[in-house]
Amino acid sequence: MPVNQLLTLSARVESEPEFCRALTQEANNSVQWAEVPAQAETQGLGPLLYWHLKAAGVTPPLAVKRELQSLYLRHRHANEVRSRALVDILTAFAGADIPARVLKGVALAWLIYPEPGLRAMRDIDILVPVAQARQAQQILQQLGFNAPLPGPTEPLPDKHLALAGRRNEGLQVSIELHHNLFHAFDPASMTLADVTGPPLEFEVNGVMAQALGPEDMLWHLSQHIAYHASIWEPIRLVWVADLVGFANRFATQTDWAKVARLYPLVLNMLSLFHFVSPLSAELRRLAPLQMGPEPHGVGLEFEGWPRHSWRRLRGDGQSWPEIVRRTFAPSAWWLRLHYGLNSRQSLFWYRWFRHPLYILGPFYLAEKLRLWQARRR
Repeated sequence: MPVNQLLTLSARVESEPEFCRALTQEANNSVQWAEVPAQAETQGLGPLLYWHLKAAGVTPPLAVKRELQSLYLRHRHANEVRSRALVDILTAFAGADIPARVLKGVALAWLIYPEPGLRAMRDIDILVPVAQARQAQQILQQLGFNAPLPGPTEPLPDKHLALAGRRNEGLQVSIELHHNLFHAFDPASMTLADVTGPPLEFEVNGVMAQALGPEDMLWHLSQHIAYHASIWEPIRLVWVADLVGFANRFATQTDWAKVARLYPLVLNMLSLFHFVSPLSAELRRLAPLQMGPEPHGVGLEFEGWPRHSWRRLRGDGQSWPEIVRRTFAPSAWWLRLHYGLNSRQSLFWYRWFRHPLYILGPFYLAEKLRLWQARRR
């Protein structure tokens, strides 16, 4: 069994009995265990996979078990260190009357995961008002972070300030202060002044923190996935666990009519990710999802050009017809994800027209650029 099937099955927050039985069944197949830890870490699922295997009573080979346990312990320690740094920051921001929303991984670690250490992450993302972004970065400097600031007459960088870093207990803690969730020119642009509802509150080591409200959080998570679901790079399975786990956990606290009106992409993504990490019965009852049959190739990413060069694809033993098929006929599941469709909408236009034109566009533009440069010479 390909490793990705084991990881895809594990892209969920809770270890329900039915899931544990399915995981045990998959693990009893021909798993290439030696590859599991590295691939799990790449997908952001290292500690979560260890947790699921333990809950299901699955015992991988000893070397693999030790490697996964090491990932679990390392991420747990790292998140404990980050949490202590977050408490320092939020306390200082509160003292300076700077509103802050903790974003993505750190917020989700405390809101939906059984243990905060199960959510692997690289840095801490915090949203602050644009008018107080410089002051917030200066506070990070006062807390001992290397936090670069633009000059007094220079504009703020688009979206977020330069990454701030501080060495804590042997770990480099990185902070990314956002004044916009996305680029200012992006239609999804959202500042703290644009949020549509009250925040979710959660406690970090005795200090109250705030995250985006349910509808805005779902929007942020979905837009983040949509940005990465491209012909250039794959999505990470931890993002699927985040979105589905959050939607399941806050199903009754979410205004689904508001989501349908403002953020229909959220519903489309959930209808696709249901076939990777099942939505709860309560969520399916409450949310106006357009659920169709299971798309072909669930979980299969785009594997053609330009994500991989022609030379690499040929070097991997792919024939020219196979390369063309991978490029112009990816899985139905990925096409729906990439073009923001739900599991019910027709793929005809996207399969035969929209996607081929999208792929050929770079060829056309590159050729026009070459001709323009040739004329100039």
